[in-house]
Amino acid sequence: MDKHKLRKIATNIISVPEHYRLVMEDSIPQGNEQDRCFIWEDPGQSDDKIEISLDLGNGELTAIGIDYAAAETEETASSGLMVEWEETARRGLIAEAEAAADAFVAKHAPDPAEYTWKSVIGKCGKFEITYCREASGLPLPGTGCKLIVDGAGNVIGYRLKERSSRKVSEPKWPAAIKDKEAVRQQIIEQCQLRLSIVCLHSSLYEFASSDVEQDYRLVYEPITSQRWIDAVTGHDLYEPEHYVMPPSHPIVPSESDFNEIGVEDDVALNSVKPSWEQLAGVQLEHYELVKESDDGERVKYLYQLQKQEEEQLESDELSVDAYMRRKWGDSLQAFKPSSIIVQVEKATDRLAGFHRMDSTKEGQPALSREQCWKRAERFLNRVFPDYRAYFQLEVDQKQGEKELREREFFYLPVYIAGIPVSHERAMISVSTVSGEICSYMGVSYEMIQQLASRQFQPLISPDAALARYIEQLKLKLKWHLDDSDPEAPRFRLLYEPAAHITDEQGEEKPLRFIDAVTGEWIWGK
Repeated sequence: MDKHKLRKIATNIISVPEHYRLVMEDSIPQGNEQDRCFIWEDPGQSDDKIEISLDLGNGELTAIGIDYAAAETEETASSGLMVEWEETARRGLIAEAEAAADAFVAKHAPDPAEYTWKSVIGKCGKFEITYCREASGLPLPGTGCKLIVDGAGNVIGYRLKERSSRKVSEPKWPAAIKDKEAVRQQIIEQCQLRLSIVCLHSSLYEFASSDVEQDYRLVYEPITSQRWIDAVTGHDLYEPEHYVMPPSHPIVPSESDFNEIGVEDDVALNSVKPSWEQLAGVQLEHYELVKESDDGERVKYLYQLQKQEEEQLESDELSVDAYMRRKWGDSLQAFKPSSIIVQVEKATDRLAGFHRMDSTKEGQPALSREQCWKRAERFLNRVFPDYRAYFQLEVDQKQGEKELREREFFYLPVYIAGIPVSHERAMISVSTVSGEICSYMGVSYEMIQQLASRQFQPLISPDAALARYIEQLKLKLKWHLDDSDPEAPRFRLLYEPAAHITDEQGEEKPLRFIDAVTGEWIWGK
């Protein structure tokens, strides 16, 4: 569709204040253009903006985002910060938000009459309202649209999920499906829990003593809390390993060969007291520190080549590239090809991570995974001498692949006294061409020291915890969009296990963990 016509459509959909100016107009995403995107900003407050996207082919509205934080009225702000609403006021706000969303969808959605399923969720004084097509009373995922309405009844967000040109046919209810209770018993027989140490944030979980901002607890967590069971066959769509992290094993001490063929000795690895620059491969005769930031826990250093000439790029001032350079020019420095980012933990003065943007090296891979692991261990010996006490090594999931890799990645989950710490793992990558350490993502050594000083002993048996989990385990039917064949996507009816409760506002809260000491249910918010 003609781009001038698209701009006219955009300005007819939304009223742009006269003092706003157009700062971006381009087709996105680059390389696979599907939409025409327009952004207007308030010259005096660049955080206040209006963004709108239209389908390049037919002009359908695909997205809207309105940010006006600085202009938020006191009334809107106060209503947005209310933690609990009186029921009458709450119902009135919901009705107002629904009315605004209904009117918007009727006017701008491509097939509003087909959106017969709707849900409303209140979040932080705003309302997330989702419209879908449905089949046999169940919503069809990937259809319809989602809107955000603020406390004053203004539509400030819209996203179209299904375009007219890519609609998937509505499914028919199967002639027969497996018995619900039989499937539930099958899942119960396969259900397993594992001990884990988790960091509970009061903003994310409901738990005893939730007045504490965060707390580390020993818990039982379901190994496969998410399953997708075909309602017709009763078979899982995936193998068990699809739902879990790769297995890991303790790191066995081994002697590193410091004279591998094709790998030169490294000053950083042979220095008695190497600096962070040496460890990260920052050659100070060629690099200079251009930026330093402190977030309270870590100090981040950004290094770049000295006297690097800036490449002058000519582009349309309204293009995506030009907009990004104006908006985030300083932040984009970190993505220059010559950049090296180093992070140091303040409390322990340990290297917490680094990344080289120019980590891809020309040449043929010469090092095996085993040789790269030796390089990784030499590095870990310098930056994390007691790594074997707290890290395990994940099994390589791509083992057996014949394709040569430019880099080998090693993932190191954290264990305390043999118990995994949920969502805590280090990563290190090594060039198979040069043997250089390309990147390192560490974990907080302060956190590890704190956890290592505690005694984590379960008082609830695994069987008792499993029984408490099964108490809350239910099955629900849902449609699943199977797009494994991009040419012929289809909906399939699934059984999905769900352990949850429904609060007074009708929102489901999932059961995340069972406290291994008290047996308490810990719910997600």
